Amino acid sequence: AARLPPPPPGGKGGGGGVLRREGKPDRSSTELVDMNSAADVIPLEPGWEKMRGGIDKFTAIMEGGFRESFPLAMHSELYTCCYVMCTQKAPHNWADELYKRYGTMYEQQLEQTVLPAIKAKHGTEMLREFARRWKNHKLLVRQMWKLFVYLDRYYIKKISALPLKAVGVQKFEQVVFNQVKEEVRTGVLQLIEKEREGDMVDRDLLKQVVDVFVEIGDWRPLFPTRVGEEIGDIGQARLNTYVKELETQLLADTSAFYARESSSWIGTDSCPEYMKKAENRLQQEVALVAAYLHSSTEEKLLKEVETQLLANHQSALLDKEETGCRALLREEKTDDLKRMYKLFQRLPNSVTCGLQPISQIVREHIVDVGMSHVRKEEAEKDHSMYAQQLIDLHDQYHAMVQGPFGSNTLFQKVLKEAFEVFVNKDIGQTSTAELLSTFCDNIMKTGGDKFEGEIDTVLDKIVMLFSYLSDKDMFAEFYRKQLSKRLLLNRSASDDDERSLITKLKYRCGAQFTSKLEGMLTDMNVSKDSQNNFAAWMRTSEVNLGIECAVTVLTTGFWPTYKVDEVALPAELLRGIDNFTRYYESRTSHRKLKWIHTLGTCVLTGRFDQKPIELVISTYQACILMLFNQQEEYTTADISSTTKLPMDALMKYMQTLALSKYQILTKSPKGKEIGETDVFTFNRAFTDRQRKIKMSLLVTKVSQDEKLSTKQTVDEDRKHAVEASIVRVMKARKTMAHQQLVLEVSQQLMKLFRPDPKVIKNRIESLISREYLERDKDNQGVYKYLA
Repeated sequence: AARLPPPPPGGKGGGGGVLRREGKPDRSSTELVDMNSAADVIPLEPGWEKMRGGIDKFTAIMEGGFRESFPLAMHSELYTCCYVMCTQKAPHNWADELYKRYGTMYEQQLEQTVLPAIKAKHGTEMLREFARRWKNHKLLVRQMWKLFVYLDRYYIKKISALPLKAVGVQKFEQVVFNQVKEEVRTGVLQLIEKEREGDMVDRDLLKQVVDVFVEIGDWRPLFPTRVGEEIGDIGQARLNTYVKELETQLLADTSAFYARESSSWIGTDSCPEYMKKAENRLQQEVALVAAYLHSSTEEKLLKEVETQLLANHQSALLDKEETGCRALLREEKTDDLKRMYKLFQRLPNSVTCGLQPISQIVREHIVDVGMSHVRKEEAEKDHSMYAQQLIDLHDQYHAMVQGPFGSNTLFQKVLKEAFEVFVNKDIGQTSTAELLSTFCDNIMKTGGDKFEGEIDTVLDKIVMLFSYLSDKDMFAEFYRKQLSKRLLLNRSASDDDERSLITKLKYRCGAQFTSKLEGMLTDMNVSKDSQNNFAAWMRTSEVNLGIECAVTVLTTGFWPTYKVDEVALPAELLRGIDNFTRYYESRTSHRKLKWIHTLGTCVLTGRFDQKPIELVISTYQACILMLFNQQEEYTTADISSTTKLPMDALMKYMQTLALSKYQILTKSPKGKEIGETDVFTFNRAFTDRQRKIKMSLLVTKVSQDEKLSTKQTVDEDRKHAVEASIVRVMKARKTMAHQQLVLEVSQQLMKLFRPDPKVIKNRIESLISREYLERDKDNQGVYKYLA
């Protein structure tokens, strides 16, 4: 009885049905069954002759363009024949011989038919024939695998030989590919260069040919040579043929092509024109890869293009005098800057390559523009708008960093560095810290009316400028004094805005930085409650002062130190002070009130001939005016002795009362200077359109003396801060060298100010003299902490 094989791949039926057919039986099939039935063996030569006949039949159909299909019955017969020849017992098992002849069959077919057909053609037609022959060969390999599949499933696994499909691909590579690969590669590269030059090419043909280089490697069986070999390594190895035989030369030709092209562009094109061409070329290369190259080539190909078009000419491109990076920044060409950023972002960053050279040019440009503002402002007398100019300048370049430069951290860094250069330049004798604080003071007084309700945005911008200051403590001291005047003179437009700015500063510099400012606001809220309680106490105690009296109680540590002038107050004010002192002492213990009239205000009614007018003046001005309720005229010396005000301070107050816009007093003799013997009388003829006028209080202006006082206060605070930092560091380290100590202390204090190394050295000496530190006996440059 004949052995019945498993059904062939793609065949129908099962068991003995493979060998049966409806109608007239096939003669060869009948003979095969009879032979097996009789001898139970298929000899090698007759069996191979039958297999060869089927192979030739399929080859003829394939060469004819598949105008007819391969007979299913023949497929089944050939599969069965191979199966029987491979499963016969030795010495009639022909599996080994069939495997050898399987490979020889490919060699003969490729040498006799395929290779001559390809070599007979040239140029594009050769490529077309090469692609067609590879396509047919794949079909042949697939069909032969179906016939000889038993070998693949059992015999090859047993002896660890090359799989059948791999044998087919290997033979094509050895017989055909290796013979024509140079011509094919040349043809492919020529077509690619033609497309780069603008000619139309057959992309489908290129895709088919390039795929041959890829598929020959992909079909090759690659077994890991070591345990744990990565799958990615195997995938890369499968592209070895493509990389070695095509990609390497493609990359070299690409580099040469763009080297030539970029050399011609750089001499004639402007920077924007060059970048547009480079951008277009990069897009074309991406499209080229997508159309017919392997995806793994894209990164390597673009690197070659970027090197030739961008990296090799970056310096010359950026430094073009009229169209380079500096010119684009001057003319605010945002589209071109954006294109420049996107192009050079592709390159690795270094001093001469990528985004770093661009960022340095941006930094230099911003510094130049900022310093020009500084020089221009130094020539002006009024610096009130300087802070606004800095904000506008920052808005301009911040928008540039956010827009064309994509918020890149490198450009954010250079923006910060550039502003730190000129923001910390003094304008004449005035520091930017003071000007910025004064700008905040004006905004807080007006409530942001000029900013159309966008006060919070303006405050954010102020805090951003503040972050660039190296002397943040100087800003804090000026701001504290100005805040105190706004609060005590009731000049602040909005408590919410005051708290908002302090919160933003706290977020930037920490709670310690704003603790005094927050304490001042808290004092004002507590004083409002205290004032209500005082009014209730007076009603309960049946005290009638005859005037409205409001007292603000301040915590000493929060508020600036004010100069206290001994002044003889009018009886009306003394009654208010005495009663509030009684009230306060009844509510608290262990606290002492110290009365400061410097920032006090009074509202007096002046009874002039035409009409009474309310005058909003300072406490000291009120003390002077109320003297004229007692007598008609006083000399300057009389006023000084009666009020006990120092003569230099009195002169200033008399200027505001007799020689200013509102001349409440009349001076004799007339003149702009005030002498000790000058006589002052009440000006009954004075009048004004308004019934209530606010006179100059002097205290609202920042005098030179106050500036000097503020700087002295800051210097003293810095000494304490430096000493505290030294002690903290030494307490943690115990022993430290001088340079290391100076460096670490500087780093700790950098958030508030830049400490002078000389100051640090002096503070170290001071701590040594007070026995907090001592020098090492063996090394005078090393300090030890004394617990």
